[in-house]
Amino acid sequence: MAAYYESAPSGYGWFLLPTESCPITDKAFRDRREALKIVNIISVQSFKGGTGKSTISANLAVTLAQLGKRVGVVDLDLEGPGLHVIFGVSDADIKATINDVLQHKVPVSQSVVDLTSKIQLKAGCLIFCPAGHKLDEILSILDTGFNLYTFKRVLEDLARDYNLDYLLIDSHPGIEKDTLLSMALCDYLVLISRVDQQDLFGSGVMTEVASQLRKPVVLILNMVPSSVSEKEAAKIAERLAELFNLHVLTALPFNSDVLENLSKGVFVLEKPKDPLTKRFTEIAIKMLEAIEIGPSGDYSASRPGSQSLG
Repeated sequence: MAAYYESAPSGYGWFLLPTESCPITDKAFRDRREALKIVNIISVQSFKGGTGKSTISANLAVTLAQLGKRVGVVDLDLEGPGLHVIFGVSDADIKATINDVLQHKVPVSQSVVDLTSKIQLKAGCLIFCPAGHKLDEILSILDTGFNLYTFKRVLEDLARDYNLDYLLIDSHPGIEKDTLLSMALCDYLVLISRVDQQDLFGSGVMTEVASQLRKPVVLILNMVPSSVSEKEAAKIAERLAELFNLHVLTALPFNSDVLENLSKGVFVLEKPKDPLTKRFTEIAIKMLEAIEIGPSGDYSASRPGSQSLG
């Protein structure tokens, strides 16, 4: 696992320990934005599993593409990949995985699955880089790891070759080495949390890590129980915005249709007229507005006055 640390840039505290052999200079790391100025990298993360992170990643990606954006999605949940199932991508559709790319076996282009025609986009595009879901693939990447420089180059190649507007990274839950690499290279962090004490505490920890890395955070409260009213959810969202100094995009209610659809397909495609599909469009638009504020924007000032559940 040392590979994760060997190429970590200095200046990131104890989470990413710098070494003298670091092949990436601080200047080169800061200059990444210049090289990738055509794309916004969004890392979707959660402290715990079971928050609906991958489901939200898939639906947000499709919604952004439906809005005419050129979108790429990378499944970086290397220990428990599942986006390929949600997107309906079979083994026959996959020539290579992001695992192969990160282990320098193939160029990133071979891992790309173009979903543009499958979801019948009239404008924009959607490409997907699946993670290896077979046991030997998972064990191999966990054993060898990958470094910041390799992952940075993968994102650069995707952004350049496919002229992307947005690149979403579906990260592994919790604070892991690959999660930190994703956080270090992203422009914006979308944090998914359920309304329970443990998850909210963990989300606070992740927000603090993002703050140390100077990454703006937007929060989505998901699976809000039916026992929590709209007004209560709005108060929770406002309190979290103040406490963690972040922007709360919305609070999504627990939805049995989504639960039944979980890992079977993209909800906004299968139920285009459902009110929740409209909510995903609203979330995507709010996220784009938050991104336009920029890293220097005052996220705490964006109060969730429209954080309704219905």
